[in-house]
Amino acid sequence: VRHGRVIAEAVWELKSQMLKKSGLLSLHRGSESFAHLGGLEAMKSFCLRAIRCQGHRDPLKRPRGVMLLGVPGTGKSAFAKALGHETGRPTLILDVGSLMGSLVGQTEQNIRQALRIADAMAPCILFLDEVEKALSGVTGNGDSGVSARLFGTFLTWLNDHESDVFVCATCNDISKLPPEFARAERFDGVFFLDLPGPQQKAAIWRLYL
Repeated sequence: VRHGRVIAEAVWELKSQMLKKSGLLSLHRGSESFAHLGGLEAMKSFCLRAIRCQGHRDPLKRPRGVMLLGVPGTGKSAFAKALGHETGRPTLILDVGSLMGSLVGQTEQNIRQALRIADAMAPCILFLDEVEKALSGVTGNGDSGVSARLFGTFLTWLNDHESDVFVCATCNDISKLPPEFARAERFDGVFFLDLPGPQQKAAIWRLYL
């Protein structure tokens, strides 16, 4: 507070320190915007419309988020980070690998705490990058079912949470995802980001030139 006013930079710094102290989430603070991304017009329009409807009281109409598929280098992560800046929301990055704990029950406790933090930070964007790698151990038995329980907790939260959190997940290979994660209505939209066509290439060149 300075001269009776709350300074936005100070609030951002406090939130960033709190997240860093938890070790479960990180706060992205970048200057990316949709103007820095050539093409992807349909996806930009869809996400902006969805977020504007985020406060809808009907749980069946409450936006959940989007899944972005495509080959590496097509702008999936850049879009997720720009979405937060474009809508004036903090972008929380959830690294599922950092949730894994060495003690019994620690991983389950970590995912619940991370999701509680995301709920408390609402309205925000929750960004999961390369989610198929994070969930690769769900179907295996090598970790005594820890990955499966973590996955189950996240799916339950994705369906039931009432906070103003918009999930943006990226994926390079959907065949490696558990089918229940990518089923219909789990996300509001699933977009495939292909290599840019002639119009998109021209838009990208204009940005660089």
